[in-house]
Amino acid sequence: MARTLPVEMTRRGLLIPHEAIRDWEDIEIVQEERRIVIQPRQTNRLEQREAVIQALRENNLLIELSGEILSPPPTEEERLQLANKLAEGRPLSEIIIEERRSGW
Repeated sequence: MARTLPVEMTRRGLLIPHEAIRDWEDIEIVQEERRIVIQPRQTNRLEQREAVIQALRENNLLIELSGEILSPPPTEEERLQLANKLAEGRPLSEIIIEERRSGW
């Protein structure tokens, strides 16, 4: 949704208060048929993704993984044992309903 900026037309041109666009890192001016639009410069998704990745790297929040598998996938027997263990007790849906009723 477009936002209206407080502007003033003078003999020198259109004045836009710096506070109105302070957070815009880069602007673009688009001339349309009957108006001129001043807006933050749009970045494409690839640029945005790269910027996020770079910020994560700079803050040591990104770990580069090698292509190797860290552990072998479970065998069919291990999967069956795990399924049986997780099937013990009451269904999770019942536990959640009970907790909601108790106000937890």
